[in-house]
Amino acid sequence: MNRGNALALALWLVAPVLAAQEMQPKRETGVSVDHVPDLAMCSPDGIAVGGYDVVSYRQPDGPVQGSGDFVAEHDGSTYRFASEANRDEFLEDPERYIPAYNGFCAITLSFGRVTCPEYTNFKIENDQLLLFEITGFTNGRTLWNSDADTFRQRADDNFDRLLRQQ
Repeated sequence: MNRGNALALALWLVAPVLAAQEMQPKRETGVSVDHVPDLAMCSPDGIAVGGYDVVSYRQPDGPVQGSGDFVAEHDGSTYRFASEANRDEFLEDPERYIPAYNGFCAITLSFGRVTCPEYTNFKIENDQLLLFEITGFTNGRTLWNSDADTFRQRADDNFDRLLRQQ
């Protein structure tokens, strides 16, 4: 059986099953920007960025988990680092290393929702660390890259709105 026939047979076999299944709407994740209970909702026990070393995102082997042996406090959050050198680098310029949007997923924020990201799904854009979730078959970073300027403007606007409500 050639490849085309095999594909046609597979579709013929599963089509009745797929047709019988009711289409489910895409599940909304997170919390509306208008109902965020706490800006630290993604920082259990005050540990920011899931314990990842924020300096390591800019290093070839990053990101890596930080250690409780190397910590720094900044704006009420505790940041962990993989080394004393990374902690010291962070302390020299914390604003360079903290993630945009308080560490929330950038793409869902652009849609008016706040979610916690997958901390290894990131990009550095305009010298800012952006974090993204992965939901089902959707990678937030890939979606963001499809129209970064529009998504950034919407995320900026929604984050400003969120900050005004806190």
